[in-house]
Amino acid sequence: MPIHIEISDLDRLVLAVVLGDVTPDDIAEVAREFVKSGRQHYGKIIDTTAGNAVVDENRLAAIAAFMRADPKAGSRGPLAFVVDAKRGEIAQKFADMTADERPAKVFHSLRAARAWVRENTKVDPNLG
Repeated sequence: MPIHIEISDLDRLVLAVVLGDVTPDDIAEVAREFVKSGRQHYGKIIDTTAGNAVVDENRLAAIAAFMRADPKAGSRGPLAFVVDAKRGEIAQKFADMTADERPAKVFHSLRAARAWVRENTKVDPNLG
């Protein structure tokens, strides 16, 4: 799979790195696996600087709707995308589409994304 995921339970952080070309099905599969993991409240960083995805707006909206339909959707943690400065339109569209549900932002630096996620992650002892 061209999307590699690392989960740190200690930091309550998910780091996904996109390598090469990804399809909308790849993205949807990662979303399904993530919901199944029960870690929606973790902060998430998706680094797309080494990858490329072609996803139309309807498919992007379907992925957002799937995430929104999860019973734990209200506890979703912040989402940061790290994108190449010359591209990143898809990440920006998804962030805009879901920003009213939880913090979502696009960055050009992994360091800035990590700092922002750390600042915006709320620790709720009931969520584990």
